[in-house]
Amino acid sequence: MALIRSPPDIRAADPTKSLTAALLTFEDTLTNKQKQQYHASTVKPDAASVIAFVAEIDAKNNSTSRRCVAPRLCTFLEATQQFSSVLDTFVSSNPTLAALIWGGVKMAILTASNVASYFDKVTSMIMAIGKSCPTYQEFGQLYPGCVELQRALCDYYAAIVKLCIKIIGVSRRTPVTHTLTAIFVPFESEFKSELNNIDQIAKDIQFQISLASKLALEETRKLLEHERQDNTAFRQLTSKFQKKTEKEHAEAKQLRTNQMKREAAKLKSRIRKNLSSIDHITPWKQAIRQRVPSTAEWLQQEFLFHQWKDDLDTATLWCSGTMGVGKTVLMANVVAQLHASRKDDDIISYYFCRADNALTLSARSILGSLARQILDTQIENAEHDSLRVLDKDSRDLDVTDVIDFLLSHLQVGKTYYLVLDGLDECDRAEIQMVARSLAQLCDKRVSDFKIICAGRPELEKELWRVLTPKYKIQVTERKVESDMDLYIATILSRCLEEEQLKLGDPKLIMVIVQALREGSKGMFLWTRLFIEELCEQNSDDDILKALKDLPRGLSEIFNRKLRRIRDRTAAKEALKILQFCGVAKRSLTVMEYQEALSLFPGQKSLDRGRLLNDIFRAVSDCCGLIFVEEEENTVHYVHQSVGQHLFTNRHPHSPEFDMAKVDQHLGFLCMTYLNFTDFKRQLTKVKAGSSVPIRPVQLGTLPVYHSSSFTKRMAQKLLSHSPGLQHLSGAELAKRAQEALGDMESSRLEREIQKRDFQFFNYAWTYWINHVTDLDPETENMMWRLFCQCVEGNNILAYRPWESKQLDHREKSNIPKAVQWLVANGNYSLLLYYAMHHSHILTENVKREILRNSTIHKRYRFTKLIIQQTNTSSETLKHGLLYAAREGCNISVMSLLQAAVYVNDQVCGQSALQAAAEGGHVEVVEMLLAAKADVNAPGAGYSGRTALQAAAEGGHVEVVERLLAAKADVNAPASYGGRTALQAAAEGGHVKIVEQLLAAKADVNASAANDRGRTALQAAAEGGHVKVVEMLLAAKADINAPPASYGGGQTALQAAAEGGHVKVVERLLAAKADVNAPAASYDGRTALQAAAEGGHVKVVGMLLAAKADVNASAAGYNGQTALQAAAEGGHIKIVEQLLAAKADVNVPAANDRGRTALQAAAEGGHVKIVEQLLAAKADVNAPAASYGGQTALQAAAEGGHVEVVRMLLAAKADVNAPAAGYDGRTALQAAAEG
Repeated sequence: MALIRSPPDIRAADPTKSLTAALLTFEDTLTNKQKQQYHASTVKPDAASVIAFVAEIDAKNNSTSRRCVAPRLCTFLEATQQFSSVLDTFVSSNPTLAALIWGGVKMAILTASNVASYFDKVTSMIMAIGKSCPTYQEFGQLYPGCVELQRALCDYYAAIVKLCIKIIGVSRRTPVTHTLTAIFVPFESEFKSELNNIDQIAKDIQFQISLASKLALEETRKLLEHERQDNTAFRQLTSKFQKKTEKEHAEAKQLRTNQMKREAAKLKSRIRKNLSSIDHITPWKQAIRQRVPSTAEWLQQEFLFHQWKDDLDTATLWCSGTMGVGKTVLMANVVAQLHASRKDDDIISYYFCRADNALTLSARSILGSLARQILDTQIENAEHDSLRVLDKDSRDLDVTDVIDFLLSHLQVGKTYYLVLDGLDECDRAEIQMVARSLAQLCDKRVSDFKIICAGRPELEKELWRVLTPKYKIQVTERKVESDMDLYIATILSRCLEEEQLKLGDPKLIMVIVQALREGSKGMFLWTRLFIEELCEQNSDDDILKALKDLPRGLSEIFNRKLRRIRDRTAAKEALKILQFCGVAKRSLTVMEYQEALSLFPGQKSLDRGRLLNDIFRAVSDCCGLIFVEEEENTVHYVHQSVGQHLFTNRHPHSPEFDMAKVDQHLGFLCMTYLNFTDFKRQLTKVKAGSSVPIRPVQLGTLPVYHSSSFTKRMAQKLLSHSPGLQHLSGAELAKRAQEALGDMESSRLEREIQKRDFQFFNYAWTYWINHVTDLDPETENMMWRLFCQCVEGNNILAYRPWESKQLDHREKSNIPKAVQWLVANGNYSLLLYYAMHHSHILTENVKREILRNSTIHKRYRFTKLIIQQTNTSSETLKHGLLYAAREGCNISVMSLLQAAVYVNDQVCGQSALQAAAEGGHVEVVEMLLAAKADVNAPGAGYSGRTALQAAAEGGHVEVVERLLAAKADVNAPASYGGRTALQAAAEGGHVKIVEQLLAAKADVNASAANDRGRTALQAAAEGGHVKVVEMLLAAKADINAPPASYGGGQTALQAAAEGGHVKVVERLLAAKADVNAPAASYDGRTALQAAAEGGHVKVVGMLLAAKADVNASAAGYNGQTALQAAAEGGHIKIVEQLLAAKADVNVPAANDRGRTALQAAAEGGHVKIVEQLLAAKADVNAPAASYGGQTALQAAAEGGHVEVVRMLLAAKADVNAPAAGYDGRTALQAAAEG
């Protein structure tokens, strides 16, 4: 791919001119071989291209580097990819530019990677550039129609191309020249002019973005004016005004085009944000940076891994290992390798949970992020109407909604890879929601899902409760042995090279290596931390002593480091960092820690004399338990196990690590900080009346740095770009400057100021409320008063999230926003504040909302407070008992029973005992039974359950045992759409409960409920529970019991066949199940039809061998024969089996949207099946079903299946066959519409 040189008289309006010229110069500097490589690699990148390229670089450098430095490039490459994705929409843009800019960047980076020491500096430089790169989030909604912004963006990447030229030029130097240059010309100086140019253009882009924002508003105003005039009758249509009118129409058309583009960009951003605003890339970058080159590759060589990857069906792989064995790095490399070997139909998503960011640990965040990644290309390619639908459908989704949304947009023929790590860090309830959602994805046969998940062994029970992994690999000491040897050698070499490890006797290194190999037990974290311990030793004898006393496991090495920390110079500050790191709501930067460590409760202003002069010494004195992330400059535990050890494993060495106390103390410091007089001085000025809006951070910083001088600098900048402002007075100019700069420039100003002062403000302002969730006004009087001030906003700067203007479509208009927020976030302090100071807002409806939705670990506090309110009604407390029983909140249940709530009252058709039994809460069940709860209260309404039925359905063995002991009726009838206890247990495959119920004389042949009912045997067969089926048959279950009348009723054999449960089908056939039992009248299938529809080849073979009727009639008005079902699903082998068994190839289509076998295969584009059916004399012109039907040719044309259309036309298909009477299309109409 080459760039065509433009003629010299190219229009000045072309914003890509500088970029085009830079790319031409770039190509001219390449050697012939490099030009060939350049043209071969110039393809337009997508979002997945970034990780694929990073993986390529690291693979290339495996043998020459001791670090994986390529991830440093990610932020810059992401920005470049985003720019490439919109470049071809710029005015006069050449369609090859996007590919060429990406190819040029790749060429420069690959060339630089040939020189290891040089490449390390280049990646650091590019990482720094990436921090200030313009992102799509900044310009995406503004660039359409704004030529100056487009020009500035092109100028920026032209400067990047020039930097690439310089990088390649320097790379060509000989090793000797590299060495001499490094001595006499520092790296930073050599690239200074290029970097200064890039920085200057980046600033100009920010200015253009602020102007583009104003331009967009002005264009919107003009467009509204045009439309107003178009819709009025007073316009004069004379020749005098004709030219003006044409000009106005052209202008309006362009304005509409620009607005549509901006609207599309806005919708795309909003849809993505609706799904997830979590940064999923940074955790992957942090993980892959820890990888030592050539390690973490063994998993891809495992036979089971290849089986999982090559499986023709949906498959799950569970990778388990103990703490510290490198699972996260292993999964990070899996992500990289999947991208590197990605095929066109592969879609890769991943998620790494972060223990230091609570927002990332919810099921909603995890699944929303995966959905966003999976659907990202579809969102990007969607047109206006589709975008509006996506935007509407993606609003305010909960976990279930996210999965439904994702399933509704999956594409046939795609393979979806999901990589998950760190679910161990999530709460049990969140893990279970993720597990259920993964099971739901795997249950759908629209597309293939390949799910790989890594975690500690104890996670397996929770994660795989509802979904059994098809493949399992354990990370053992033996499997990582080779990696460990390489890891030890690399880290020790690095420590020797950087003079962290100093030896008197060189031979001692071999003793160290042997000790590390023997002591590591496969734990990379242990190895890393112990090597750091060895680096602290002062002599060879000290090293030998340390080697003779190897720490046993991570806990011991953590304790040793804590003892060392206490002896350090900055021990006090280091311990504070370790404390705050465990409770911070997001990772704090080093500079934020510098201020936070200087704070004390009651402080009146920021005392700069208390700031540590060397914050990095305090970081260093944490003895390796934390690290500073090089790109974000944030502080993290070296591993999440550090925080778990400090705060969970209580021991005499760490009395300071009480999580609740540390969390509350940090909140106190946040409120203290917000109450500083530094901020109050400016707040007073604003309240006195200022017409110029000032952002919160500016309130504190402007008094120190003199707002007048800042306004002067900003005004000068504006004057240089817009001479029209020069006549304004100082005051008016300041106001207009603020307006022109807008939010974007203010944000940049905020960042600049924060570099110099008040670093902790942003964190304190945002998260103070999240730290003070459980205050006691009596024992914490000073903190409580400050909390009240922050809530009320009296002369104190504090963010109150419930006052946020962000729209939430799930908001309940009858519930105050503050109450909705405190319930969702479990903030008892805020509820107590309102109870004490504004109790009128706590209406009965509000109280019920609190009792229903308050978080489990805080519910008892919320419940007690509501009970204490003198005006709380008995009806509200009754609701509270049900909600507390449902969630298993023992203390809340006890409190409500003590408040004399009647135990047998029902709320929404359910008693407290039924709710507790459903949730499996044994202790609550015991309490309610002791309070005389009715053990046999009937289930109310549709699908109601007695307590025993509910417990049996949930598989709660202990609860079932306790209810039977309390004389629960084992044969209580099922409600409409419900299950008896035995049916419910059989459906869930709960073997022990089935045993309990059969021993208690449960009726094995109780009839199925009319709507969606199942007998016990049908339910067990449907779930594929072989052991339960055996038990029920032994108990004389009726193998041929008729199916339920409605809701897809099935015989036992039909149910097993539909699920493809080979062993169950085999057992039922052996027990004389009727292979030809008719399908249920509504939406039913015979056993053979069900197996054919599901694509279960073995089951079809077994049923045919048992004399199943291959031509059994389809049920009802929308059923299918076995052949029609197999053809529709594209199941070639089953079509062959059925045709060999004399299936009628020309059975007419069912009336309601039915298809003949040929029509069904044509609709799905299944070429080989169409070929088979035509060979079997299928009627190519069989009439379409009367309601929503299609002929074979119409179906293929609508789907755009060109090869099928050719085959049908060759077989004399009628191209003019009439459309079906309802919702039909002719072939031509169908093709045009598709």
